[in-house]
Formats: sequence, C-alpha cells, structure tokens
Amino acid sequence: MNAVVSTNGGASAIADETFVAPAGFSDPLDFIRRRSSLEIHRMDDVDTILVSKLACGFDRDSIEGLTLLLGKISEGHLPNLKYLVFDFAHCDEAPAVAADGFDELASATARLILDAPVISLAWARTYLNGADLDFALSCSMIVADRHARFCFEADFASAIGVYGSLAQKLGFVKAERLMENGEILTAEQMLELCLVKHIVENGEGLEGAESYVRQCGRRHNASYSMFRAQRISAPPVRRQVPAPSASRRV
Repeated sequence: MNAVVSTNGGASAIADETFVAPAGFSDPLDFIRRRSSLEIHRMDDVDTILVSKLACGFDRDSIEGLTLLLGKISEGHLPNLKYLVFDFAHCDEAPAVAADGFDELASATARLILDAPVISLAWARTYLNGADLDFALSCSMIVADRHARFCFEADFASAIGVYGSLAQKLGFVKAERLMENGEILTAEQMLELCLVKHIVENGEGLEGAESYVRQCGRRHNASYSMFRAQRISAPPVRRQVPAPSASRRV
C-alpha cells in the first residue's frame, strides 16, 4: 500500500498523517486531486472513498469538486463504492460560510442514498458550524472525534438546511430551542440526541474512521436499506424559499 496524503499550506487535522491505499488500482478521481481545498483517500479494501476538506466552509473549488464526485457516483462510474466519507479536517473555528452552489450540493448529498447504494458519512474532527454543520446533517450519518463540538448558533433565514434537518430528526420544538439558544454541543451530547452515530477516540485519526467503516461494512445492506427508507420518508430539505403567490381578487 503506497499512497501518501499530501500536505497544504493551511492547517488541517491530517497534515501529519499518512494513509495507504492498495497499489495497482486505476484512479478515475484525478479531478479531485487537482483541487487545492480537497484531498482524496481511497480505501478499496472496504469499498470506501474518504474526502478531506481542509478549511472551514465551502469555497467554489470544493463545491465544484464535490459536485463532480457526487455526479460520477450517481451515474454509476464507481460501481463498487459502499461508503463516501466527508472528513472535516480543518482545525480552526472560523465561521463556515459557503459560495454559490452549496444548496444544490447539500441537496445532492442528501439524495445520494436514493441515487446509488452508497452511504454518506460526515466525520467531524474538531468544530462544526454554519455550512459545515448544514452539510454534515445532509449526510446519512455523522461520526465525530470525542473532542468535536457542534455550534447551532445561526440565523433562521440563512440556515434553512440546518433547521430543516434538525426538525426532521428531532422535531420542530427541539430544533428551535437548539438554534435560538445558540447551543454548542459536545460529541457525547450529539450521540445522546442520536445526531452522531459513533465517537472516534482522540488520536485514532484515519485509522479510527477506517475501523468504524470496516465494522459498518459487515451490515452495509441493512444500513443502506434503513437510510434509504429514512430518506424516502423524510425527503431532502427544500432549501429554496418559494416566491410569494400573487394576491387574488375575489
């Protein structure tokens, strides 16, 4: 196994980690490798792709790269894929904002379980807020490092995705309380709310995430059927605010 994670100028949680992927495979994902904001790791032995996002939020480069990746998966270009892991590898706590196209990307991520037998998994390493939290909630499930934190402070008008996802999972009242109070929850608290599926112990890094995916792989078909049924019963959040209808005169 001999693929080394490259490093970039910005700080990230994977700067000093090395991950090895099986030698001798063809790689149709070079378009991701050309993106400065993303790094991709193939785990072919567990039918998984892990994409590391190295900075808070979603710039145009990361949105375009992830949109292309989701399109390739939905169109069947990666037929053996079972898990798609989004690694939030940033280390800072800056506000996570998003460029144009983010709403479409988050919706496509939520629909992925309907378009392909692939389970999307968000991996929270440190601090998630804003667009990062919105995107994570669009995935089939979230895993988190034990020291990760989740900030629900947001303006309702600009956080339709977060509010809608929380309302689907927890109910409207609980969603409103979390956001109105600007709650910052630990990984343990998120686990108690069933918003986080699994906690990765500190220091385990990519090996911890791979270990969990390997455990999940033993029950992939059952998990896929469950997450697909959940998405059918709770469709992706409608992010576009409908235009007001013209008033009718009686």
